[in-house]
Amino acid sequence: MFLLALTVGLLIYLGIDGLAESIEQAARVASPLQGLGLVGLGFVGAFLLLWAVSARQVGIQRTDAARRLSLAYMIALGIGLHNLGEGLAIGAAYAVGAVTLGAFLVIGFIIQNITEGLGIIAPILRDHPSPRHLILMGLLAGAPAIVGTWIGGFSYSAVAATLFLAIGAGAIFQVAFEIGRMVLRDNEKTPAPLLTFAGVMAGMLLLYVTGVLVK
Repeated sequence: MFLLALTVGLLIYLGIDGLAESIEQAARVASPLQGLGLVGLGFVGAFLLLWAVSARQVGIQRTDAARRLSLAYMIALGIGLHNLGEGLAIGAAYAVGAVTLGAFLVIGFIIQNITEGLGIIAPILRDHPSPRHLILMGLLAGAPAIVGTWIGGFSYSAVAATLFLAIGAGAIFQVAFEIGRMVLRDNEKTPAPLLTFAGVMAGMLLLYVTGVLVK
């Protein structure tokens, strides 16, 4: 239960960070394109789409282990979408000649992603997933950053950065919501509100401290 609550904390903090970054990018979007509108479209659209996919999967007869594995893939997808937006920012830094800034962004990105990886594997630790699944989830979460860096380096777009960061935030919040429901169900069977509180706060503090050290 503690690990699941820790995951919720990690995802909530990451979602807030992604939403804040998307709003920051929205300020650079030309006013006719309504940057904040793009944030709303990306955030709400991603949240509802993943909610629909999750609701559909619940209706399919699957084992608990399969559902946890599916949830881990959804976490990796949400983080991957967030990382695509961050990759655009890294590529843009190199494109304008800010090599030092780009290098620091890469280092910070690596350190933060190590922490985020805990959130991906937490739901499936008890199931001992195969290396194939771990590799696929790692690629799903990390490869978009490489794609984003290439795109940002050659043709940076504030619109794309705003939209993808908002989509990533919406996806992350939806997955946090789904895991939160699992934690609440576990609490109905074995009440442990303080353990849940400690897990959520530990997850948020972990990313906060990581961010402070990086910046």
